[in-house]
Amino acid sequence: MTPDAPLGKLVDFDPTEAAGGPADAPLKVLDPAPVIDWRGSSFDLLNGVEVRDHTESIPGELFDRLFKR
Repeated sequence: MTPDAPLGKLVDFDPTEAAGGPADAPLKVLDPAPVIDWRGSSFDLLNGVEVRDHTESIPGELFDRLFKR
């Protein structure tokens, strides 16, 4: 939101284009984790999922690619 757009506006930002990366690079599509059947999915929803992050930081190259100004 700015004085020019008090209701805000949509911004389409691609950090790879801003860094001079190829705009026509193919997108990498990740496959979701397979669910065997509805029972397994319901069991996961009922009991929750435990997520552990074993990394203390992200690699410098990835950090620069994501957050470089």
